[in-house]
Amino acid sequence: MNSLLKNDEVLDDLELDGLKVIQKKSGYKFSTDSVLLSNFAKAKPSDVYVDICSGSGVIAILTSYKNSVKTCYAVEIQSEMADMARRSMEYNNLYIQVLNEDLKDSVKTLGAESVDVITVNPPYNAVGKPSEQDEIAVATHEIKTNLAEIAETSSKLLRFGGKLFMVHRSDRLADIIFELKSHGLEPKVLRVVYPKASKEPNLILIEAKKGAKSGIKVLSPLILMNEDGTETEELKIIYNRK
Repeated sequence: MNSLLKNDEVLDDLELDGLKVIQKKSGYKFSTDSVLLSNFAKAKPSDVYVDICSGSGVIAILTSYKNSVKTCYAVEIQSEMADMARRSMEYNNLYIQVLNEDLKDSVKTLGAESVDVITVNPPYNAVGKPSEQDEIAVATHEIKTNLAEIAETSSKLLRFGGKLFMVHRSDRLADIIFELKSHGLEPKVLRVVYPKASKEPNLILIEAKKGAKSGIKVLSPLILMNEDGTETEELKIIYNRK
């Protein structure tokens, strides 16, 4: 299996039944938000599931595995990231088709209104800035895509009643809700994530449904760390450490 790794890459443990993901030693790496989203998202084994802005494919791997989804795609515009994702699928013996293409093109590739569930951990920063590592800039800034395009494309891909699950920065909640509703995706479930109970929130998890009536359920806060810096019991469960 080490033949799947290039010189500048490592296999990182996903702490779930031996699943691992290939990442660069120096480059963009997945973080807790990806794990939180894969725990928050729900799908049925019979669903057509797509992870967009997929990066190394970690969310697609975890979400499809946890929900036993049979038909799964991962869409990633950066060729190096898509290549790593493909090799991660091979390492884990998962049949997840990686599409190395612009998000807008995925509607033609997959077909309009053909998808039941979408997950997305999008670039968080509204304004793109140059970076010595373009891979990191594209992953973290709205250079190649933005919230409006993500909402529009997701709406085109989803069947009526299909669901979008997103993780994003809490300070962009107003923008997120505006774009979702503007494209026929009704926010239905919201969970706010706090690094500690004494800190302000920094992330939100949101579920939106295509064609649904207005009305949102706000779940109890998700607190990641105790005041002494140890993991909360819920975070341990999310990471399968209990």
